[in-house]
Amino acid sequence: MRIFKVGILGAGIISRTYLADIKAFYKNLEVIACADINVELAQKLASEFDVKKAYTTEELLKDDEVEIVINLTPPQFHVDLARQIILAGKHLFSEKPFAPNLETAKVLLDLAEENGVKVGCAPDTFLASGLQSVRYYLDMNFIGTPFFVTANMTTFGVETWHPNPAAFYKKNSGPLFDMGVYYLSAIVSLLGPIESICAFSAKPSDTRHIYVGRDAGTEIEAEVPTHYSSILRLESGVVVNLNVSFDIYKSNLPMFEIYGDGGTLTYPDPNFGGGTPKVYRKEQYTDTVYQQSDEALARKDKFYELPELYPRVKDYSRGIGVLDLAKAIETNSENRANGNLIQHITEAIEGMLISAESSAIYKMTTTCDRPEPIKPGGYIDEV
Repeated sequence: MRIFKVGILGAGIISRTYLADIKAFYKNLEVIACADINVELAQKLASEFDVKKAYTTEELLKDDEVEIVINLTPPQFHVDLARQIILAGKHLFSEKPFAPNLETAKVLLDLAEENGVKVGCAPDTFLASGLQSVRYYLDMNFIGTPFFVTANMTTFGVETWHPNPAAFYKKNSGPLFDMGVYYLSAIVSLLGPIESICAFSAKPSDTRHIYVGRDAGTEIEAEVPTHYSSILRLESGVVVNLNVSFDIYKSNLPMFEIYGDGGTLTYPDPNFGGGTPKVYRKEQYTDTVYQQSDEALARKDKFYELPELYPRVKDYSRGIGVLDLAKAIETNSENRANGNLIQHITEAIEGMLISAESSAIYKMTTTCDRPEPIKPGGYIDEV
């Protein structure tokens, strides 16, 4: 695979994670330029990571050497900048969310097709070691036929650590757009597309107290609901209970568990690239019918760790989706976080919003295939 020239647009917190990981792990991606609306921030980022060019947005888009642009700007700028990137003839990898609704996502994806460029979108954590290992164990029938999933993103917002938390509570933001996408991408990549959604929302407080940063000690308005509870029915018949919240201080709910007719498969956090799956087989439960030995009784209460079958060099990692996009460009094939998946996840978020507002079941209009799994036993830069 040849080396692809990459530009990063947006010099915020997440840009440093992308740059560090791409430089450390993905030798076929070369970041040659950084850009930001504030060129001084781009210059600082470029200096930190030895990137040779620091640009304004306009300058980055005019650079013929840049083939792929990673859009890491705040969510409210994603659509407009994605359009500019596509019209400049650059391939696009966008941080989440790709778009606030399905209609806008379709317009952007149609524009990309018209201009002959490929598009990918975060989250790409479903391509990393932990969830790819879960996919392998599911496909190998470790827990039989899945029928139910519980997924719970329960945390208390971002205002205790993020320097600019206000953006997380504005329209087209909130816990679904920020964190729900990780869980939805994991669910669809592991078990297939969603058929219908029933959701409810809550907002315990109309304001949020800021604890850190320049606005510490002040209150900001929460423009959107900050808690969602939903039931999803997948096309396969699997039922999912998904809770996504910025209002819970502490919970004992499992983050991600899949229940099959042969056992339970559990995963620590779909927000992470790495994570050790665990399995509980039905035989551990039923064996005690036939023998009451100490060993059998001990096995009845235990989840067993399963090995990750792919390289896991960091818990958080960014860039594998960009690498997958580059490979698709070179081979003229579909990348895994492609337009169909983008549309489906975008509609799922929109469907949860609509269902919560209308108290009605939302029927999905899009579908997608499960992304092709990565073969186990490879290297960190193989997709």
